[in-house]
Amino acid sequence: MASAFIRAGDRVVFFGDDPDWFVRRLREDGHRRPDACSSPSPCGAEATVLSGDRKLCLYDSRSLSGTQRAAALARHVDVLVAPALFDDRLLRITRRGNTLHFAGEVDISNRHAMVDAMRCASREPLLLDVASLRFIDAGGVSAMYSVAARGVRLLHPQPVPRKVIELFDPTAERLVCESAGRG
Repeated sequence: MASAFIRAGDRVVFFGDDPDWFVRRLREDGHRRPDACSSPSPCGAEATVLSGDRKLCLYDSRSLSGTQRAAALARHVDVLVAPALFDDRLLRITRRGNTLHFAGEVDISNRHAMVDAMRCASREPLLLDVASLRFIDAGGVSAMYSVAARGVRLLHPQPVPRKVIELFDPTAERLVCESAGRG
């Protein structure tokens, strides 16, 4: 999602149910500190995200009529959608290149999606960027471990998930934590 924003022109529009959620997702997907301007923009957007010379206008699609949506589309060059392998607003899984990115929290309600994404990945060893993963329960680590027969490199784990992972796999037999997260 962030890479699509960076490659797009300077007049991009996003339609979604929650613009604040989208800005948070941009940050979690590794976009360089997008700055949200909360005041309405001249084009009628609820907010604008600025990053260098790029501008992304955010609209809450729940509040737009068909005519308003058409007018907003006419004022912008590109439309951006938020692609994800899985997103239940608790956990978001995206793929950039050969790396899976997990953001949010893994628990019993969504660990099936984590397992499915890991099984579908073709790279060995599997690369998981978990810099934006705030929490993973013991069942999630157990599921990750069972899928990780070929080995998993966990990039930038935060302190809480890292501790749970290291308690489950203390010798890093299958789950290898590389570098520390920012939190």
